Amino acid sequence: MNLTSWQSTALALLGCTVGLVLHLLWHPLRRHLSDAWDCLRLHPVLMACTAGAMLLAAALSGEKVTSYPLHQLTDWEDMILPLARDALAHLAMLPHALLPPWPLACAMPLLLVFLTIRIWRWPYRYGERRPVLEQKCILLSVTLIGFAWLVMEGASLRKMLPEWVETMKLGLRYIFTAIAAAGVQVWLVRFLIEWENPHDTETDGDAAAALEHTFARWQGVAYLAGFNLLWMSWRWWQLSTPQSVGAWWWVELLILFAALPVAVAAAPGPFWQQGAAALRILWRAAVPLFLLSITALAFLILALYAVEMGRAACAGSPLWCMILLPLNALVLAMLDCWLLLTALLLMLRFGFSRSPSA
Repeated sequence: MNLTSWQSTALALLGCTVGLVLHLLWHPLRRHLSDAWDCLRLHPVLMACTAGAMLLAAALSGEKVTSYPLHQLTDWEDMILPLARDALAHLAMLPHALLPPWPLACAMPLLLVFLTIRIWRWPYRYGERRPVLEQKCILLSVTLIGFAWLVMEGASLRKMLPEWVETMKLGLRYIFTAIAAAGVQVWLVRFLIEWENPHDTETDGDAAAALEHTFARWQGVAYLAGFNLLWMSWRWWQLSTPQSVGAWWWVELLILFAALPVAVAAAPGPFWQQGAAALRILWRAAVPLFLLSITALAFLILALYAVEMGRAACAGSPLWCMILLPLNALVLAMLDCWLLLTALLLMLRFGFSRSPSA
């Protein structure tokens, strides 16, 4: 039977959709997948913010997106390996950076002002003891440095800065980007805990309550930012040296410490105890996470293939590219949020001997 390319594509999409529906209906983790979807359905602003952050980061990065040619996309034997590699790297980075932290990091100085004022006014709300003078000085210094960095970023938009100022600006950008990523990580876990175990009936208060809990864990967020700075620097080195073997070590590092944001957000104690708790969480939830990763990897491969196919098909039409760009971001944001919320639910439900919100 001779079919046109559109008919073959429609049949392939229909078969893929039916297969995914049956897969989810019989999935051993279907309850957790359903709960994560309910959370995302009740809070669609999370998906919209993720898609917007993706578009904003892509617009300000200035990097040219390299697309696969259309003739290569029709050959699955050539495409399956690069797609699987990209999907695995994307999946490994999800627990650490759901929202692209740049340029969201520009809001960090304002949040640091809010945090510093509240800690000074209500110290016991954000810690077991009153912060010492050194901690207050560190908070104030980081806040002032943050505003100085914003001034550098604004000045660089108008004129070329001296080389030493540009180097300082880029270094501070990395630091505040790591802090922003850590804050979003901890906030998202606390947001999910508040949604699953609400203290009141108002769902709109989940985000505010999660922000309060994130402020209360500001020291753990600072340590987590140091870890983020480590893997971000590793990623930068790996991208600058494409022939190196650092990419696989980078993926393994992110997978090994996938539970670290959950431990910082839910486990008590200093950071080294939270690191030990992260390893316990990962060990207890290893089997469910492995089952989820198989499904997530298949979903991401199909999603990335659809994105690349759309780019290749609309390469000669700027209008269709403008329409396709936000649509791709929205689809990837929905998939990322759903899969990450499911993974966080698994770590919270299987990784603790008791409820982390207790």
